[in-house]
Amino acid sequence: MGKKARKSQKAQKATEEQAPSMMRRKLIMLPLVAVGLGTAAVGINAYETKNRNLHDLTVIGQGEPTLVQIHDPGCPVCRRLNNVVTKALDSDDSVLYRLADITSTEGAELQKKYNVPHITLLYFDRAGKHVHTTQGMQTPDEVRETVAQFLK
Repeated sequence: MGKKARKSQKAQKATEEQAPSMMRRKLIMLPLVAVGLGTAAVGINAYETKNRNLHDLTVIGQGEPTLVQIHDPGCPVCRRLNNVVTKALDSDDSVLYRLADITSTEGAELQKKYNVPHITLLYFDRAGKHVHTTQGMQTPDEVRETVAQFLK
């Protein structure tokens, strides 16, 4: 038998010896992968639900005071304002917060109805009556003060 044939036999033998341990590793990893996929699915579902609620403008006038941000998802200032409002209302569950995404039909209609640019906050009382508007970047304290003044 030649040198190449002996090397080939050794390589094949080594591969055959490794096969059972590789199979065990794959079998051990299978439940871990399944758990990871399950966790990812739960996380995606939670994100989708939160995102859907955040953009639900039908809550305006349904018995809860509502703060609506006229929002362009491509605008960095809009995203910062979203973070500010979220922080301002983090511990206040008496006011609903919604995003009117101007790239959606509903968001664009609301923006047009009130004739305001993005980076705008619209304040609605429990009955859905528009009671105040602020435009431009706000601080969390400014948002809290305006909420206390117009929505409490």
